[in-house]
Amino acid sequence: MTNPTPPPGQDPSGVSWTPAPYGQAPPPYGQAPYGALPPYGQAPYGQAPYGSSGQQTCTVHPDRVTALHCTRCGRPACPDCLTPASVGFQCTACVAQGRAVQRPVRTVTGAIQGRRPVVTFTLIAVNLVIFLITALQAKSGTDLSGSWVYRQGGESSYLVASGQVWRLFTSGFLHASVIHIALNMLSLYFVGVALEGLLGRGRFVTVYVLSLLGGSACAMLLSSPLAFGVGASGAIFGVLGGLVVVFKRYRFDLRQLILVLAINIYASFQISGVSWEAHLGGLVVGLAVTAAMVYPKPAIARNVLIGTVIAVLVVVVAIVVIKDAQIGSVFCGISSDGYYTSCSG
Repeated sequence: MTNPTPPPGQDPSGVSWTPAPYGQAPPPYGQAPYGALPPYGQAPYGQAPYGSSGQQTCTVHPDRVTALHCTRCGRPACPDCLTPASVGFQCTACVAQGRAVQRPVRTVTGAIQGRRPVVTFTLIAVNLVIFLITALQAKSGTDLSGSWVYRQGGESSYLVASGQVWRLFTSGFLHASVIHIALNMLSLYFVGVALEGLLGRGRFVTVYVLSLLGGSACAMLLSSPLAFGVGASGAIFGVLGGLVVVFKRYRFDLRQLILVLAINIYASFQISGVSWEAHLGGLVVGLAVTAAMVYPKPAIARNVLIGTVIAVLVVVVAIVVIKDAQIGSVFCGISSDGYYTSCSG
């Protein structure tokens, strides 16, 4: 076996060099000398090996010959692997790396911009499914009193004070008729998508749930102990109030939003059967909680929001306790299906 003849200027060991230029220090120990050539049979990065045709191939597709390079890393790449950039073209690896470290665009409140309103769509879907269940149980779309889910989930001050506190929450997912749920879900779509896009998913859930509980607690406090209420309107009023706060805080045009709010408040007092108490409670809570999110300085914003959430929950519990003491002298017989049979006191 014979060794091939090395190129001119390179000794058989595979390494040759030239002295360092005058006035420059020699290279650190372990590094190649000045002017060193690569070992025999190898070539500098990006160049074809000795004896080859001089053509380069794509880093991702070795079977494709290319003369193009990534402007970021310098690796050879075929046209399919290059993406236009602000300067030149970048390979797929560099594009993926750039996207991984790219910061998302955020709204004025700090929420990620452009995210799908998943929470709003989920709330609408849950309300529709629960209404379908109650309608099937009652075999009616206008009179749901025959539904067990409807009777066990609706709000009644007397029943809540008697220990069935879950009704404060479940009543916000029940509706009395097809028209009732259609109007509420249409309203939730318009105001929910807007507020979720501004606040983000987590904050939107906080406003919605606390407004629901605040509306139920206010209805429990101000309405008759035997009144039976259902509907998501308390939470929707809270979301509408949250939009007003955000628009006011960041100086958006409030004229159309104020008009919508005024019409809804007027309808709450003029249409019979509508619980204006729940609307009022949800609106007040939505205003307060959203204000705690957008007005405090960033250094104390988290603590202010946590304190506001705790305060709302404490008020809800206090209302339940107060109402329990107020109706303690009222005694009602309740059948197994959740209806009052007789009341005295």
